[in-house]
Amino acid sequence: MTQMYKPLMGRNPDLQPELWLVVGKGCVFHPQPGQWLWCNNQLFSECNHVVIGHYGGKPVAVTFQKDVPEAEQTPVRSVLALQDEALTLLLSHGLQILTAERDHRYCGRCGTRCEGKAGEWAMVCSRCKACYYPRISPCIIVLVHRGATHDQQEVLLVMHNRHVRDNPVFTTVAGFIEPGESAEEGVIREVLEETGIKVKNPKYCFSQNWPFPHSLMLGFHAEYESGEIQLDNKELCQGDWFELDKLPPIPPGFTIARKLIDKFIQS
Repeated sequence: MTQMYKPLMGRNPDLQPELWLVVGKGCVFHPQPGQWLWCNNQLFSECNHVVIGHYGGKPVAVTFQKDVPEAEQTPVRSVLALQDEALTLLLSHGLQILTAERDHRYCGRCGTRCEGKAGEWAMVCSRCKACYYPRISPCIIVLVHRGATHDQQEVLLVMHNRHVRDNPVFTTVAGFIEPGESAEEGVIREVLEETGIKVKNPKYCFSQNWPFPHSLMLGFHAEYESGEIQLDNKELCQGDWFELDKLPPIPPGFTIARKLIDKFIQS
């Protein structure tokens, strides 16, 4: 029977964990291959942790550890690539709660230590009572296309400088939404800034939580309007138009970039 994850809507100090999600820097520590959670482990109960929900009906806590001797280690992205819906939700939720607790350990207003608030995910200053909720950063990610008919369609794909060494794939244009900007305005601006291409008719497709560290990716398709490719070399090293049956290496199936590409090909 498939396990389900049900997140809590806030801290419950009285809830004792029976399962443990143990994460490290960029990885998940787990007891053996294919087993991602630890059961009733005394070692982790004595460490800083927070109960974040129920997995398979059992309370599950998340904790950060620098090292766990004799444990299996799997990169976070590899765990997400399994496309296990419950595990993905659990891992994404846990990572973002840990990030929020780390980033708001001290009050940005007066510098006093903050504590977790029961019933919410906020961190509250013990002195001035300022509340700090987990940050969610909205981003757009867009597949730009051109061509009179579907058989003639080409898509705009780019390669980021950071991908050249570790993961040389072509992907879609993405970027953060600026204050006061709509998602559609963000699509038009980001594509123009990064590639020199002007687009029109951005159409929202779907979203994806992306816990690196707290992004909410809003996926779009957009039509080419005008311009020639002029890459922002600070972020991108390659970019071009590609025919749908001649695509370069592209991101894996669990990413929103790949889902945007697949949706367009299948439309």
